[in-house]
Amino acid sequence: MTHREATARLYSLEMWGIKLGLENISDFCRHLGDPQSQFLSIHVAGTNGKGSTCAFLDAILRAAGHRVGRYTSPHLRDFRERIQVGGRPIARDTVADFVGRHWSRIKQERYTFFETTTALAFDAFARARVEIGVVEVGLGGRFDATNVIAPQLSIITRIARDHEQILGRTPERIAFEKAGIIKSGVPVLTGNLLPAADRVIRRVADQRGAPLWSASEILDSVDAAPFLPGPSERWPLPLPGEHQIANLAIALAALAILDSQGIRVGRSANRRGIAGTIWPGRFQIVAGHPTVVYDAAHNPDGVGALANTWRTVFGRRRPVCVWTARLDKDYRAMAGVLSGFTSHWIGSPLPGGAGIGPQEQKDAALDAGCDFTWAGSPRAALSIARRMAGPSGAVLVTGSHHLLGALMPQALLGQAGRTPPRAHVSRRDILLAAAQRGVKF
Repeated sequence: MTHREATARLYSLEMWGIKLGLENISDFCRHLGDPQSQFLSIHVAGTNGKGSTCAFLDAILRAAGHRVGRYTSPHLRDFRERIQVGGRPIARDTVADFVGRHWSRIKQERYTFFETTTALAFDAFARARVEIGVVEVGLGGRFDATNVIAPQLSIITRIARDHEQILGRTPERIAFEKAGIIKSGVPVLTGNLLPAADRVIRRVADQRGAPLWSASEILDSVDAAPFLPGPSERWPLPLPGEHQIANLAIALAALAILDSQGIRVGRSANRRGIAGTIWPGRFQIVAGHPTVVYDAAHNPDGVGALANTWRTVFGRRRPVCVWTARLDKDYRAMAGVLSGFTSHWIGSPLPGGAGIGPQEQKDAALDAGCDFTWAGSPRAALSIARRMAGPSGAVLVTGSHHLLGALMPQALLGQAGRTPPRAHVSRRDILLAAAQRGVKF
């Protein structure tokens, strides 16, 4: 079986949709010999920020000499972006071999796409003998397939509205689903959450006997000093935006906790790992005529962070926006935020997903007070946006990982985002970001 055939079979599993529950993944992992128990793991949940936090943790742990596996989702272009060992996507043969060996069982048991890819990730980590697996929750937490791991540390980054039809519409309900990753006796680390969400998570942690700290509480302690820049230091930060400093703060607090468990890092590895962090599609700037920025913001909270970063980097400069979104997103709320700093929207079909149609896109744009043009494909949309922006203008591509995957140049997938000039952070920057409250509902 070729890699192309294997990925085609994996994508065909999407016809079975999402199945919330751990029965299937537990069964599959038992069949594989429980590979998830053969490495230490860090479990990361949250509405936004969990992928960036995973990227920071992966890079820093590798800089300290640890063999690390990273499992995140979704990918931008290549399925193998989801499963990385030592900072590199797993081999094509690894995917093909796994699907070929287990396809009969996968079909018979009707394992979903995410259940199968999660089992593949755990199997690949075990076979590669990784020391630590950094595992991002796919959806929610309580019934997510990744929740079969018994981690060293559980992290909940941020609580905001997304997947409301599954997770609920209130901070309490969403927090309860995210808190499902909390295990008995396993330390829990959170971002600085709104009080309603924080109360739920602390209650669950208390019920399960899991010690809990916020990143701010950890970083304000004397013991965290070796994990922060020195008083006169500024560390390079390749992922731009205030929200990325908050994600970095969570990662550094996590490393302080892991150090107490014997997983050593150190200040030098922190600096080198942060500088080498690569997380494509996060305010990635391609200088040119016009400048093009790619950002994977796909819910109102994410678009809010994008808006703040745009104003910090570009001031009042208003881009032409190539935008679409999935039907299951609160796209009207996203449109309302986008309208505050963009001028004209170019809509297109959403590749590889159930996207909002041309009329929904047009209505959202016009209701938000923006001009709108429909294009027949993502590439046509980008072409129109470039012409409309002109050589001295700017184009923003955002709204969906699927859209970015269709348009981002291949070379960008191996590069970190950059701002001119490159951003740096001090100890004070990190402590302030850690103390910031979560988003309002």
